[in-house]
Order: sequence, then C-alpha cells, then structure tokens
Amino acid sequence: MLNSSDRIARWWAGGLIAVGVVLLLIVFWSAFAMIGAPGDYFDEWVPAEGATGPEASFEWMSSGMDVEFVDTSTAGDATIEGWAWDFGDGAGSEDPNPIHRYDGEGEWTVTLEVIDATGLTSRAEAAVGIEPGSENSGEGAIGLNDLANNVIDAVDRAAKGVGVVVLVIGLFLVLTMIGGRLVRQGVRALRPVPDRISVKLRPRTLELAMRDHPEAVVDELPEVAAEDMEHEVATVPVGS
Repeated sequence: MLNSSDRIARWWAGGLIAVGVVLLLIVFWSAFAMIGAPGDYFDEWVPAEGATGPEASFEWMSSGMDVEFVDTSTAGDATIEGWAWDFGDGAGSEDPNPIHRYDGEGEWTVTLEVIDATGLTSRAEAAVGIEPGSENSGEGAIGLNDLANNVIDAVDRAAKGVGVVVLVIGLFLVLTMIGGRLVRQGVRALRPVPDRISVKLRPRTLELAMRDHPEAVVDELPEVAAEDMEHEVATVPVGS
C-alpha cells in the first residue's frame, strides 16, 4: 500500500516523463515539418526586406524593318502599371507590346523599363538585329545593375538564413537534451529504492578507508573475516 508521500513521488515522476515526452515530440515534429517544406520556413524566418519589385523582360520578333515587342515582365508585390521603351534609334513607346519600324539595317540596343504601383522599377535590354528581307527574334533580359542588386540581396538574405538555421538547430538540441533528461529522471524516480546497497571497494580505497576510520570498516565486514581485518588494521597507524 502506497502512502501519500509515495503517491506524490510517483505523480511527480509521471509528470516529468510526460513533459519530457512532449518536448521530444515537439522537436521531432518540427524537424520533420521543416524537412518537408524548408522553403516555407525560410521565407517565414527570413522575410525579404521591403516590397518585392518587378523583374523586366521581353521578347522581340523582326520581319524586315518591322519589329514586334512583347512584354514578358514578372510583377512583384504590386502590379506593373508603366512601360518605357527605348528602341535605340531615338524613338520610344509607352505601350506594353509595341511595334516599331526602323529606317535602316543594323543592330540596335533596345531597353524596357517597367514600373509597378508602388514605384519600384526594373530594366531589361537586348541587341536587336535588323536586316531587310530577313526574320530574326530574341529576348531581352534583366540589366546588369538590377542583376547585381538581386545577387547582393540574395547573398545577404542567405547569410541571415544561415544564422537563423544555426540558432534553430541549437534550440532543438537543447530541447532534446532537456526532454531526455526529464524522461530519465522520471524513470529513475519510479524505480524502487533497494534496502541495502552492496559496494565493492578496490584495495586502495579499502586501505584509505581503514586508515581514516578503522573501527567503522571492521564493524561493517562479515564476522568470518573480522579477525583478519582487525590484524591488518592494527598494522596501519591511525591518522597517518
């Protein structure tokens, strides 16, 4: 029959085990969730600074001296509301998909700058080749300045992400250690405490014990070996 103190001890041990198991389950569940969708957690932990702007791009198709331009830009957080074309020959347009006729053959540098509702801009450019009686096509890609800025932002965000990942892994390790420790402490508390504990001493340890407390050591030894140990104790100066 358990008394009240034993019941409290068992409840306490059960509580430690329950808390430890809950901590371990939280760690394992979170780890598996992050492995399944790392990109979502990365975007949540390391959000992009400020609004995401547009990324300009276009396609062009020439037939003789006429060129058709098609805007293929990608919007960011806001819709694209403005287009500024420079056809390289002094002419331009604000239409999203203009058609332009060149006066002479050659290669012309065409640029497109788009602007969204928040005022963010992006610029793309391409070399357009014009030959009478021939057809050509190509694409305009984001400009070097915008590309460099995007790379810098991506590297900076990745560096911050590495720091966050290290902190999260450290937190998981700490929680795992705490959860495991709580479970072990609870299991130990539920184990029955023995009435007697047998201790096997090494000769050096026994010699030191006899030197410091010879009478106590002799009293604890079995009666069969008491006379031999008393003889040995007598040869050891007390307090030396």
